[in-house]
Amino acid sequence: MIKKLSIRQPDDWHVHFREDEMLSVITKHSSRINRRCIAMPNTTIPITTSNQAKNYKSIIEKNSNHKNFEALIPCYITDNLDLHDFSNALKQNLFIGGKLYPVNSTTNSSLGVSDIKKIFKVFEILEKEDKMLLIHGEKVSEDINIFDREKYYIDEDLQIIRKNFQNLKIVLEHVSTAYGVEYIKSNKNIAGTITPHHMLLTKKDVFFDNSINPHHFCMPVVKDEKDLLALRNAACINNTKFFIGTDSAPHHVREKSENLNTKAGIFSAVCSLELYTEIFDEEDSLNTLEQFASINGPNFYNLPKNERIITLEKNSWYPPEFTEEKSIKIKNFFGNKKINWKLL
Repeated sequence: MIKKLSIRQPDDWHVHFREDEMLSVITKHSSRINRRCIAMPNTTIPITTSNQAKNYKSIIEKNSNHKNFEALIPCYITDNLDLHDFSNALKQNLFIGGKLYPVNSTTNSSLGVSDIKKIFKVFEILEKEDKMLLIHGEKVSEDINIFDREKYYIDEDLQIIRKNFQNLKIVLEHVSTAYGVEYIKSNKNIAGTITPHHMLLTKKDVFFDNSINPHHFCMPVVKDEKDLLALRNAACINNTKFFIGTDSAPHHVREKSENLNTKAGIFSAVCSLELYTEIFDEEDSLNTLEQFASINGPNFYNLPKNERIITLEKNSWYPPEFTEEKSIKIKNFFGNKKINWKLL
């Protein structure tokens, strides 16, 4: 039985650092583990320009408490993006790529993309510069069930993108369905990030008769057991097309209520790597954790793998129920629950 595990330092390819006091409180939790994090650009005023990207990167890194920590910023794609600034920022590596939010699909997405055909020039630039298109892959419509949004997005919008931009490298963020897993496996130039909560929860953990558990509510919502098992298999079996993206997304507890108007997001940074390790242990796949956590992401993003080695020990502990500091109070995912692995 393995009691200690040493791996290359991982990266997190999908994190929400938020802004202002929230950012100053939560940033240290992601940077305690990761050498690099992709900082999602759906801030209150979205990150759409090179100057905004430079400023946001600087603020995050100053709050990380680790001098070698690096924040990578994707551009929030809108229907009316400044294409000259966008292209130059990609060339200068100020943007790691472009993030596509379908309009009104998640937090701060009201300025997202209303029609992908309006942003074909953005795809052309990304393809030319060999940069990533990061997609929140949900088709939002009143006639589409919340559990079917990922499938509809793949079958409609993503198929159009793939048909017209075959060399464009795409990351389907927080893939949440067996259908999404199979699509990624079957198509070239596409990879997927997988969260810990999508490998630990099903919709039975979120939705009840007339209410929800707001602290398990996220976008995309967690699905059925078959989807959970498909995600575990995709992460734990040595498949080079999937890697860490926690989608750690904090909200103050006052913004979480037991109805569908609650803010969507799960804050897992306090224990994310430990949860991934426990999942891989349960799947008898600790030997593939480093591939998923530390190798697949850099390989897909054409970035160097981290040199530093970190060690986890099989030693039970209980994350605190809340992250509380200054005026911030956030419910921690798996707070007050036993986890069997701990970062040394």
